[in-house]
Amino acid sequence: MPKVTLFINKLHASKFHFGALILLFVMILSLPNQIHAQFYNGSSMSFGKNRVQWNNTIWSYYRFDQFDTYFYLNGKELALYTARYADEQIPVLERRLQAALSEKIQFIVFNNLGDLKQSNIGLASEQQYNTGGITHIIGSKVFIYFDGNYLHFEQQIRAGIAEILINQLMFGGSIGTQIRNTALFKLPEWYKKGLLSYISEEWNTELDSRMREGIGEKRFKKINRLEGEEALIAGHSYWRFIETTYGPSAIPDIVHMTQVSRNVQNGFLYVTGVKFKQLIKDWYLFYEQHYSDFEPIKPSHPLTLKYRTYRTFNRPDFSPDERYLSYTTSDEGLLKLWLLDLKTGKKKRMFKAGFSTDEKIDASFPPTAWHPSGEIFAFILEEKGKIFLYFYNLNDGSIESRNMFDFQKITHFSYSGDGRQLAMAAVKQGKPDIYVFDLASNSNIQITNDYHTDLHPVFVNGNKTIIFSSNRPTDTIKTQDKPEGQLPTFDLFSYDYSRRNPILRRLTETPLVNEKRPLQDKKDVIHYLSDASGYYNLYIGRFDSVIAYVDTTVHYRYFMESMQQTNFSTNLLDYTSSPLSDNIYIVARNDNRQKLFQIQKKELISNQFQSERTSLFMQQQIDKLKQSTQEQAADIQQRKRFRSLFRPAVISDTLLQAPLPSRQGAFGISGSQRLELLNQGKTSLIQDEIKGPKRRNYFVEYFYDNLITQVDFTYINYNYQPFSGGGSPIYLNPGFNVFMGVNLIDLLEDYRISGGVRLNTDLANNEYALSFSNLKKRLDRHIILHRQSIEDFGTTAYTRTHSHQAFYMLSWPFSEILAVKGTAIYRNDMKVFLATDQINLKKPNIYENWGGLRGELVFDNSRQIGMNLLIGMRWKLFGEYYQLIDPKSKNFVVLGVDLRHYQRIHRNFIWANRFAASTSFGNSKLIYYMGGVDNWLLPKFDQQTPIDFEQNYAYQTLATNMRGFNQNIRNGNSFVVANSELRFPVFSYLFQNPISSDFIRNFQLVAFGDIGTAWTGWNPYDPSNSLYTNYIYNGPLTISVEVQKDPLVGGIGGGARTTLLGYFVRADIAWGIEDAKITKPVFYISFSLDF
Repeated sequence: MPKVTLFINKLHASKFHFGALILLFVMILSLPNQIHAQFYNGSSMSFGKNRVQWNNTIWSYYRFDQFDTYFYLNGKELALYTARYADEQIPVLERRLQAALSEKIQFIVFNNLGDLKQSNIGLASEQQYNTGGITHIIGSKVFIYFDGNYLHFEQQIRAGIAEILINQLMFGGSIGTQIRNTALFKLPEWYKKGLLSYISEEWNTELDSRMREGIGEKRFKKINRLEGEEALIAGHSYWRFIETTYGPSAIPDIVHMTQVSRNVQNGFLYVTGVKFKQLIKDWYLFYEQHYSDFEPIKPSHPLTLKYRTYRTFNRPDFSPDERYLSYTTSDEGLLKLWLLDLKTGKKKRMFKAGFSTDEKIDASFPPTAWHPSGEIFAFILEEKGKIFLYFYNLNDGSIESRNMFDFQKITHFSYSGDGRQLAMAAVKQGKPDIYVFDLASNSNIQITNDYHTDLHPVFVNGNKTIIFSSNRPTDTIKTQDKPEGQLPTFDLFSYDYSRRNPILRRLTETPLVNEKRPLQDKKDVIHYLSDASGYYNLYIGRFDSVIAYVDTTVHYRYFMESMQQTNFSTNLLDYTSSPLSDNIYIVARNDNRQKLFQIQKKELISNQFQSERTSLFMQQQIDKLKQSTQEQAADIQQRKRFRSLFRPAVISDTLLQAPLPSRQGAFGISGSQRLELLNQGKTSLIQDEIKGPKRRNYFVEYFYDNLITQVDFTYINYNYQPFSGGGSPIYLNPGFNVFMGVNLIDLLEDYRISGGVRLNTDLANNEYALSFSNLKKRLDRHIILHRQSIEDFGTTAYTRTHSHQAFYMLSWPFSEILAVKGTAIYRNDMKVFLATDQINLKKPNIYENWGGLRGELVFDNSRQIGMNLLIGMRWKLFGEYYQLIDPKSKNFVVLGVDLRHYQRIHRNFIWANRFAASTSFGNSKLIYYMGGVDNWLLPKFDQQTPIDFEQNYAYQTLATNMRGFNQNIRNGNSFVVANSELRFPVFSYLFQNPISSDFIRNFQLVAFGDIGTAWTGWNPYDPSNSLYTNYIYNGPLTISVEVQKDPLVGGIGGGARTTLLGYFVRADIAWGIEDAKITKPVFYISFSLDF
């Protein structure tokens, strides 16, 4: 991301016109229309999510030639690991994409996902209601976190580097290039996610299984309609097909031509010579034929539970007495722990945590385990930035907790046979190792201490042995000071805990296969999951021994005989078994849902006699391995090999003993090369270590976040306008104006500076604003300064009011979706009588100084799935108090609520509903004018609705939407309104091909209905409501006329919305309903999002 100090140089390098330089200089004084100084101006509301900082982090960094690595306490090892691996991968990915980095990368390393979620990275302060003219500056920051698996960590590093290179290819590297590319085309979700996945991760059994399911169930046939994980999988497979069919050079060529043509379909056409529609058909046929000979076998007999596409099941576990089955569910982040009584079939929720979110979810939480007594159920969660071990008592339902402060993360744990110790896979100082935690002394013993990934430890044979899964290349436990590289697959190892023997027993040695989740069944018998067949299936391992040789004593050779017990063509995600139970419970996908299945053990035994099946992908890998083995046989015999006496019977000796295949592919470094280097005592393919990194302290440095130049019809700052008396049409909109703004943020996005100027056509009523935000700690602080001028054409005078305001805002988040906010307000209004005649020339200026306080409770759990398309709920409760700083002692109070709910009907077809209400009281009041829409291009004001001047109004604002009418169809110091809309994005819903045009992609048809009213008095039907009285002035006579009107008004109609030149434009036609009569239609053109 370019620094502010280099901005002018960047422009010069981009050969910008001098006039553009002057324009950008003005923009440095600007700010986007994000600063909302008060609650209400129509439906333009500020919501927004939060970040809760539980820990105060002090950042440091290491500087290298091509990148910097930033880290904090206990993150030094991860930062150095990142540096070594990034230095290795940058040239590999540059060659693969045929692109070179144009600027330094900033790797920001978090110790775990929880710490990343505490940061302000990616936090949008508030919603923008005008989308036009915004240039988002594409930076070079890469945010990575450690989840306890080095392979996942490396994949994040590769994906981050690849994304920066792709962004450079697509959008340019300099600010000047990005400003010229203000109207950026959008890439389909599968395109970019799939490309990043393909470049950063090789095809594997998990991807192959999900792809086969998607093809078999025909869910992937319409690739442009896929979202989330399915878009990533289909996209990955598509780029794999492109490279297989057209060669490796086709990928960077397609990316380049996509950028040049600004069209996804043309990018493929110019390189492959095949139209995009045909390419999609070829891709689908390629995988359809690939899986055609493989008959799907899926588990049956799911438990009677509620299954959803977004719901995941984890951690099934028998209680020791086998009466209960515990399991966890996650509804996009909403965690629940369940207890199922296997005798009665009743289930009970033991614990609930979190909430549904669109952010990344840590699937490793919560690890669970049963105490051998069966009375305690233990689980681990991360809360308030700390790791807690919870104990749920089944007898009384009580919960106790213990702070596991020694560890950064715990991915798995299990009880010892006596219940006094825990075998844990935990992370400390960036290294995932095996620990034994003593519950009585609250101390731990570290078993492994190296740079390999150790997972799933379990006690077997009482407290004597610990079996775990690891990608370590050797069977010797030794302390490592620096990384040696990671093998791509996991084997099972056995550790003699009773003797503390540093020599492990290797239970499996399978270069192409992963073994994980060991679990003891009976004595000398374990279950585990393996993807030897190309899908994760259940295996059983039996320990045995034979006499190896005899000298003075008999020496035995120990081994484990393995047999496949299930033969499913879908991955088993998790399972549990018990020696006393006749059943095994597994988690697997079926019908695009994760489900919990019951399998009888006698069915597993019969599976041993079935013919073993291997997926085509796994068979291809085995064939490549055998070919590589034959070619390298002579060389292999000359090398020292680490051989284990433990061989699983299922896998052939050739597969076991062969070296890893040469898989240059996406990584450029194969597993065999890494293993050879390890055997030769090397640590990486680059130099032995990156020399001389000097630890530096991080100091705040600002970067450009976005630049804005847009036309608009609203003010920067939605403040209450001084009451003008209603003697002439009241336009709360300033008319046509030009807004220019910029946002600056620091590297960690803790500090934000925004500035903006809105230039009116007469240049006399310009508006200025400046804000500073400090979000580093949990208590967020904001300072806002604002100046605005408003002209009013009265019946006797032409005035201009200059308003100067200052706001100091504090925000305390309770969670990511709920926060309370408080604001102190100072406002100075100077009303100037313009010299239109001698009388006004002699009138003195009028000054008013106001002080105020505001409190808000904001909830926002909405998620955006497209332009103006959201799902979820958000609401705000607020209260304001304003006091005139003057002996006259005028004051008023404002209270209100705004609640919005967005329901998905189908895919991106949305039903949006809103309810809003507000009231003001005191010896002065705020008047609401109901009618019209927000940011109306040519607003009109209804002069026929009377205004009650006896209410002593001090300020005025709008109450919208009320379509079918002009502004002021109703007015008063209170209002209530309800809006309902059906939002149908026509082309993005119907089209199957990528849509490059924003106009077509964001085009929506909308049907809506509004109902509401504004009034004076206690309620709309109170006789004191000014609506029921009309005053006629005729000379010295004033005549009051009582009228009969229904205070409620409504509107129905339809419209279209789309993006035009970067602006979200709304065109609506609506018919008003007043006094049970339908009025003439009113046509609106406006610039705004949401309601």
